[in-house]
Amino acid sequence: MAWLELAEMTTVEFAAAKPRLALLPVGATEQHGPNMRTSTDYVIAHRIAQRLAEAVGPEAVVLPPLPYGLSRHHMGFPGTITLSEETFLGCCVDVARSMKAHGVTHLLLVNGHNGNTTALAVAASRILYEVGMQAAVGFYFQQAADRVKAHGRTPRFGHACEVEVSVALAVAPELVRRDALAPGEMIPMDLPLGTNEQPFFLQVPIPFHEQTRNGVFGDARLATAEAGEDIVATAVARTVTFIRAFLQR
Repeated sequence: MAWLELAEMTTVEFAAAKPRLALLPVGATEQHGPNMRTSTDYVIAHRIAQRLAEAVGPEAVVLPPLPYGLSRHHMGFPGTITLSEETFLGCCVDVARSMKAHGVTHLLLVNGHNGNTTALAVAASRILYEVGMQAAVGFYFQQAADRVKAHGRTPRFGHACEVEVSVALAVAPELVRRDALAPGEMIPMDLPLGTNEQPFFLQVPIPFHEQTRNGVFGDARLATAEAGEDIVATAVARTVTFIRAFLQR
């Protein structure tokens, strides 16, 4: 293995490695329509964290992924599991506190689920000010926003779509049900500026079952591993640049 993976190490091996940076993959267990497994978000986050650790070297260790996130908006579809905001924040802060006790000084929360984004910003702030540990949040949709936009080929992509399926094909193809790929069966929305593909949108919670009949956005049939690799490689390269400076703090 070319990177440190906590779940594969003994306590003696971890103590000897003395990593400075912990990478915590954070995702969700939630519906992705007929297109992808419910484990999609945390598996993708874990694979991206592994790529980051491989690039950074032995200063970084990949923690076991947090498989549950904030998925209330997906509860209209079977198989979804959600945490409360309090439980989710508590898990992130407690992991940080544990790592600090073992000498780790920096934590990067590697996100794979957009629904976690706001809460993770709060978690990073709490980790800094309450735990006294440097913390940051990464999300490949953000670090590779320009490449995501380039490969988003439908007006409403973003979930089990041509982008997310492409990323999975690049890093974890077993997540994809290639023989069942379906486009989103979108439900017309009558709320101006209420969804995030619109310029100048407002933040408003809307359950997924009120937006799509099959739990899917975009058109997964347009996905390619090449597009996914472009997105992931871009996000990883930019995040590694950040990490090298982050570790100097």
